[in-house]
Amino acid sequence: MLEKQYWDHFGPNGETPWQFIRASSYAYVYAGENLAKGFRTSEGVVEAWMASPTHRANIMSGNYKDIGVAVVEGELLGKQTILVVQMFGNLTSFVQGVTEVPTPEVEPTPPPVKPKVVTGNNKVITPTEQGEIRSIQITSPENGVIYMDPSINVKGQTSNVEGEYIVDVVEGDKVIGSTKSNTSTWEVEKGSDWSEGEHKIIANLNGTQVKSLEVGFVMDSTAPTVDLETIMVEEQDNQYILKFSILGEFNSVNLILGSEILPVASVEGNQSITAVIPKDKDVNSVFINLSDKAGNASSTDVSEYFVKEEPEDESKNRIIPLIGLSVKDGINIGIILFVFTLLIIEIVVYARKGQLKQASGELFTVGAWWLVISIAIFNGFSGVIT
Repeated sequence: MLEKQYWDHFGPNGETPWQFIRASSYAYVYAGENLAKGFRTSEGVVEAWMASPTHRANIMSGNYKDIGVAVVEGELLGKQTILVVQMFGNLTSFVQGVTEVPTPEVEPTPPPVKPKVVTGNNKVITPTEQGEIRSIQITSPENGVIYMDPSINVKGQTSNVEGEYIVDVVEGDKVIGSTKSNTSTWEVEKGSDWSEGEHKIIANLNGTQVKSLEVGFVMDSTAPTVDLETIMVEEQDNQYILKFSILGEFNSVNLILGSEILPVASVEGNQSITAVIPKDKDVNSVFINLSDKAGNASSTDVSEYFVKEEPEDESKNRIIPLIGLSVKDGINIGIILFVFTLLIIEIVVYARKGQLKQASGELFTVGAWWLVISIAIFNGFSGVIT
């Protein structure tokens, strides 16, 4: 690093920590690396590493059995400093009694106690630690929180990262978002594409091994709804029985009867609901209100299931009420009578001219069509097909 004047996990020509480890004939199965710069004491370095989630995870990991540490002082980019490289490895797949090492929880780190030096005149000097380690963390979303907004962005901050850098947000083995930043804070825009359910994400400095702790949160933006096909209302002597099923997880069920709220009891895990509504309640306006633990809510109007349909007064639509014909049927009768009248007139005219015999074929055709139309129209009186 001092020779090529850089401080990073990766060299300016793409060199990786892993090729350095293999070059020393260490055929690792697991490997990791921590870096630090500018610290004057080993206590200060360790305190800083243990306060950083990813550096602490390397130190505490059960994947590693061997360790190598290098401490070198020299000039880096015009400044005299001390570089520390800490490498971890394991030549076998054996780990400390586990097959998968969980990421340790980070406890709040108390302020470091500065080492004190007593001089010959008993004057106490407290040296100031000025060192750097690279780290990244996610500040939003927060671990263990339930969110209702599927458009929530991923936000975070970095320490000791200079210039422009790229942050990748990873879920599982897939990069779900990236952003560039040249400040200590960054934000990845997600739009509205967070799916329902649990998510576990980490942030990674692109091109390095610097990663954040995993953040787990739940996205719950969909409200429970009533399955309309299951709604049933049974009328009894002094009450109504309302039955329906709920789609999705729910926490509470209420009926809104006019201006009155009627809570409905439910059994956890049972999506079928039965509600008893006394007949002295206002059932002209009935709504089913549902909500879940996250606060998502829906409201369904079921008033129509309680309103009795009055029989339609067909006499209002009859052109001739006494014989029970509707307007449509009256028009059809008029067409038949008009065609029949034309047919009679045509027969009379041909008869007076003495041409009735010659026109019999034409008259027969007209009469046949009149008969077909009459049958079709009268047949339509029996019902309406849509």
